[in-house]
Amino acid sequence: MRTRKLCLLSGPSFAFLLAFAIVSPSVCAQTSEWAWMGGSSVIPPTDVGPPGVYGTLGVASATNAPGGRYQAVSWTDKQGNLWLFGGEGEDAVETYGILNDLWEFNVTTREWTWMSGSTTIPGYGNGQPGVYGQLGIPGTKNTPGGRSGAFGWTDQQGNLWLFGGGGFDSTGAILGYLNDLWEYNVVSGEWTWMSGSSTLPVGNGASGWPGVGSLGSLTSGSYPGGRGWGVVWTDPQGNFWMFGGYGANMLGQINQLNDLWKFVPSTRQWAWMSGYSTPGGWDWDGVYGQLGTPASGNTPGARQSSGGWVDAGGNLWLFGGDGQGLMSGGQASWGLLHDLWEFSPTTNEWTWMGGSNLILSPASGSVNGTLGTFSAANIPGARDGPVVWVDSAGNAWLIGGNGYGVANCVGLLDDIWEFNAATNQWAWMAGPSGVGSTSGETGVYGTLGVAGAGNIPGGRYAAASWTGRDGKFWMMGGEGTDANGAGGFQNDLWEYGAAAAEPTLSVPAGTYTAAQTVSISDTTPNAIIYYTTNGSTPTTSSAVYSSPITVSSSETLQAIATASGYSVSAVASATYTIPPDFSVAATPASQTVAAGQYGTTSISITPAHGFNSAVSFSCSGLPFGATCIFSPQTVTPSNGVASTTLNITTNLSMAMIHRHASPLFPISALATLVCCIGRKRRRLSQLAVLIAVSVIGFSMLNGCGSGNSGGASSAPQSATYTITVNATSGSLQHSTPFSLTVA
Repeated sequence: MRTRKLCLLSGPSFAFLLAFAIVSPSVCAQTSEWAWMGGSSVIPPTDVGPPGVYGTLGVASATNAPGGRYQAVSWTDKQGNLWLFGGEGEDAVETYGILNDLWEFNVTTREWTWMSGSTTIPGYGNGQPGVYGQLGIPGTKNTPGGRSGAFGWTDQQGNLWLFGGGGFDSTGAILGYLNDLWEYNVVSGEWTWMSGSSTLPVGNGASGWPGVGSLGSLTSGSYPGGRGWGVVWTDPQGNFWMFGGYGANMLGQINQLNDLWKFVPSTRQWAWMSGYSTPGGWDWDGVYGQLGTPASGNTPGARQSSGGWVDAGGNLWLFGGDGQGLMSGGQASWGLLHDLWEFSPTTNEWTWMGGSNLILSPASGSVNGTLGTFSAANIPGARDGPVVWVDSAGNAWLIGGNGYGVANCVGLLDDIWEFNAATNQWAWMAGPSGVGSTSGETGVYGTLGVAGAGNIPGGRYAAASWTGRDGKFWMMGGEGTDANGAGGFQNDLWEYGAAAAEPTLSVPAGTYTAAQTVSISDTTPNAIIYYTTNGSTPTTSSAVYSSPITVSSSETLQAIATASGYSVSAVASATYTIPPDFSVAATPASQTVAAGQYGTTSISITPAHGFNSAVSFSCSGLPFGATCIFSPQTVTPSNGVASTTLNITTNLSMAMIHRHASPLFPISALATLVCCIGRKRRRLSQLAVLIAVSVIGFSMLNGCGSGNSGGASSAPQSATYTITVNATSGSLQHSTPFSLTVA
């Protein structure tokens, strides 16, 4: 068993690494984009790490910095700020021990703030006792005691949760494996002791409280035993998961563990979900089953300091660690692992997905393959204490740890690997393939705050790590090598991951009178674009862009891009304004009716660009004596096309109006005669002519009404009218013509 966990009085725990024989490093091309963002690039020659610069409690400052440390707890809050608690390292006065200080790093201002806990350690190798207050009641003086290797989660409200670790209880007199559960409210700045014990057990050789529980039972009486250095996850439902570590089993015996626990923050209940409650011999071996096949009996062996992550489907992944396995001869032993496991919370089953079930053999070394190329044959070397980051594309990145390189030599690694869960393949992406001649590669820091292709942190173990809200990866400290190749506890802060390019929208924002077809593109290689059309910020759960988008009504289109190895892009956004409108049409558009009869036609309203208001109707251009009636008078096209029926009624008097007009001459002649009779002093000859003309006119007038075959027809003649149908909605008005023929 490695002694680094709690044997602090023996000196800095990194010293054991110097005992390993180291071969020359195998150096590869560096393609990553690291930026050294803060902390020291060198470890003081007289100390195990840089001391902390605390400043004033609650006040941010560019000069503040946590001291060098490893096995600290890290969280990311809802605002994307980074939080750090405890670990083993240096206090403000260069005293080494177990810390209980809480820090916040603002990713916008790039400044640290000391938020709670002590600036000093009470003596070399010691730690501050916890101040528990009342169970379940927050308090400004409450604070967990100094501890290393604790478990941390962030809940859906952005509050920070802390469980266990190796550290000090309320008395400060006992160093052991804690099982206390704490919550820190980032708004009020107060700690609350939520469950577990405030003191460690005394006697019978135990230094941690045993766990209690029935397999699969989520009850208030269940809780894990005291422990540290396990792996944690948060599932998509906001539940916390915890696996293994080193501590007390349900009999109170101290050993490596392989039990899996689930905690539901809303009910504050624990459930023991898989693994063993008591040791088999010294520790439990793994039950691997068939590679790639889930089974209820499968379980990883007992282990500590593994890497873990959650994939896009909410499944839990576990890689390597320091734990139980089989040697090549078949006998059980412990050592560094590089087996890969997947756990499904839905089926509650483990699946062995890759890597070897053997330890301390040639199978422990890494198989790097070609830089940047995924392959089923690739596998990172066995290791413990790596850090893991999940990128914007949902792929996991494994960085460093203490373990094996390609030459099967052990040291502090700074290789970078990417794992694609969809293909179940690894790719070696950056960093040396082995370890350096001083048990760890030397860091290349470059210029503070400037990313560079040649920059890379030195080899390190058990660093604190975060994934920011922008998808970028952050790493701080750990046990490792500085810019001079010296080993110790680091306090350097690094940022990794260039953002994907912001997507480009083919149509600019603006006001349009017709629907627009918008294409979205991105210059990042192999980028996946996600978009929304309702104005909400897109995430990787949003719709995936695959073909041009038709914008047919006013909306805001937003898009992001993700790609393997990149953080999420900036949001591209464009607001398209297309005023609501409608069109009107008559079907049929013409009709013939007899005088005194009626005709009907359908008037349809077709909405466009999201139009859904009431439309009323009227007619113009009707012939004399005709009327129009709409049924209904008003329609609302809320679910597509809406229609009304137009009824046009004519009357019998229209028949007389449309006969052929009689000859004008007889009437004119008669009028002339009447006028002439009244005149005085007319000449007799003129009067005779007028009388003759009048007689002819009367005879023609009489012929018009005689009905004989030689005269003009008295049947009504057809006439065609263009009627305008008007449709009005507020300030919008459209019309359509309708042709009416009256016979």
